[in-house]
Amino acid sequence: MSDIDLTPEPEEIVQAEDHDDRNYSPVKVAVCGPTEVRELPAIRAGYFTALGVSPTTAVQLLAFEPRRKSAVILSKDKAIWLAATQSGAQLGASSAFYVPASTPFTIEHLDQVWACATEETTDISVMTNFWSE
Repeated sequence: MSDIDLTPEPEEIVQAEDHDDRNYSPVKVAVCGPTEVRELPAIRAGYFTALGVSPTTAVQLLAFEPRRKSAVILSKDKAIWLAATQSGAQLGASSAFYVPASTPFTIEHLDQVWACATEETTDISVMTNFWSE
């Protein structure tokens, strides 16, 4: 068994370049021959169901999370609106994304996600995959 820790920290996942006053020049890279790229697996998952989501009050399904790799959102039997804000989800078509009922929708960003039912109350299940603890 190896003593190498393969779990990245949130700071390692969400990297930003430091734009100081140094004069950097790009490095030329050439790939010679076949190259294989593998995506890192998620280290942990989380599951929950928001019960009784109404068309009038949006619920937060996902908070901003730097460790999140992806999430799958599934409405049980009614279509839903998804948006980055509570008011956006409640406004519906003018500022939200429509997801039909029983259609798994994958989120691959770190931002928050709010949901609101389109017409009648519904249950919404969420499965989240995380890069690190």
